Amino acid sequence: MAKKPTQPPKSSRRPGRRVCESVHFAEVEFARPVTPRLVVQFSEGLSILVEDSSAVDLAAEFIAAFRSFENRIHDQGGAR
Repeated sequence: MAKKPTQPPKSSRRPGRRVCESVHFAEVEFARPVTPRLVVQFSEGLSILVEDSSAVDLAAEFIAAFRSFENRIHDQGGAR
């Protein structure tokens, strides 16, 4: 009867092929960079959040229009 071939010791064996054992979704939280934004806050809870310098002109126009409206209401004696 023929002898069985012997296997070399494990230390000299070539590593086996990598086998995928699991695939799944995971929730990973990454720290978000902090971006400072300008907040203009008015009475009665109205706030304007200015994203960046490109939005400053639009915010200024809104504030001017808002003040003008508020002044007209106040001058007419009307309630808000």
